[in-house]
Amino acid sequence: MRRKTIQMAGRRWLWLVLPLLGLLAAGCGSRVAPNEPPEIVYGEDVCDQCNMIISDDRFAAAAVVEEAPGDYAYRLFDDIGDMLAYREEHPDLDFVTLWVHDYNTREWLDAATAAYVVAVEIRSPMAYGFAAFATPEAAVAFAQRFPDGQVLTWEELQQYFVDRYR
Repeated sequence: MRRKTIQMAGRRWLWLVLPLLGLLAAGCGSRVAPNEPPEIVYGEDVCDQCNMIISDDRFAAAAVVEEAPGDYAYRLFDDIGDMLAYREEHPDLDFVTLWVHDYNTREWLDAATAAYVVAVEIRSPMAYGFAAFATPEAAVAFAQRFPDGQVLTWEELQQYFVDRYR
């Protein structure tokens, strides 16, 4: 009889612990905040648009998309142009925040506030020729290195992309 009591007590304990373990496991999953850029593992992470390995932080970009209310996920890109292409091809997704790297410092920038240089000779991973900068002055200085270098705002870059690639 004592053995049966111990078995029943063990089962009750198990039914109490299993839901708690499930909650703990769910809490350990990656949480994506819409206002935080990702950490890309260069040489390992893959571009969501072209499936190439992301290896050059000067051109890497990222988006935060809302997959369900309050459920955010990253999309990673090896080229700013790939991020723009992905956005064009996925109008059903809610793009919350877009990130680009400053070409000089490699720091993440909000894509909407960055200044961009477009030039044929900029060797970006997918040959779009886009580079981002934290300030318009840094973009102008970089653009002067190229005969066809243009400095664009985020809005102008998006229109340039649509006019040229779509």
